[in-house]
Amino acid sequence: MAKRLLCAVVSIFILSIFSVPAGAELGGQVFYRYSIPNLSDNRGGEVFTDTLGAAGLNSDDGEWAVAAGLDLPLATGLGPGTLLGEIMVEYARFSAKRVRQTTSALLGGTDNSNVTVSELMVLVAPKYRLEYMDGKLRPWIIPAGLAFLVNSPPSDDTTYLDIGYHMGVGVEYRLTELLSTGVDYRYTIASGEPDIKTSYSTLGLYLGINF
Repeated sequence: MAKRLLCAVVSIFILSIFSVPAGAELGGQVFYRYSIPNLSDNRGGEVFTDTLGAAGLNSDDGEWAVAAGLDLPLATGLGPGTLLGEIMVEYARFSAKRVRQTTSALLGGTDNSNVTVSELMVLVAPKYRLEYMDGKLRPWIIPAGLAFLVNSPPSDDTTYLDIGYHMGVGVEYRLTELLSTGVDYRYTIASGEPDIKTSYSTLGLYLGINF
């Protein structure tokens, strides 16, 4: 599934490039993002995060997150801005502690190990971008996006897949024709399908490669 999605994204990108005259600007972007995540409810005290706190809690609510994304231009002339379609993949690490190993506890042991509490998100969302100062200053907003979430470790019910609602706001500055840099704030509201609350926010910086 992941390979098919990657092939589709690459194909769309290549077709977009060859569909316009050489040297023409498409208005799209590939970006790389680093952020600080904040989990709305920490997962300490679960069976697989720290064996119910048997040797300490895995309860820190944010460490770091990295993401890569693709903004594809969909339409212009919709008011003063440009409508983009964003596809982004993000890995967020919320906590990593040395805690009681669940499998050891099940066998009556007391072994400890490092357990990472994390979430992987695949996002598809519309993005509306404005342009000021001859296109150098570009604020944008994501009003509603669909997020597909993979939680690790699994919940106490041993389930890990979820979906969520994503929104975001940011502003970027175009350094050169090729490069942009920006700052943004995003929030993902998880549905709670795995019987855990994994909604989280991120405040991040990103570097964009314009095309």
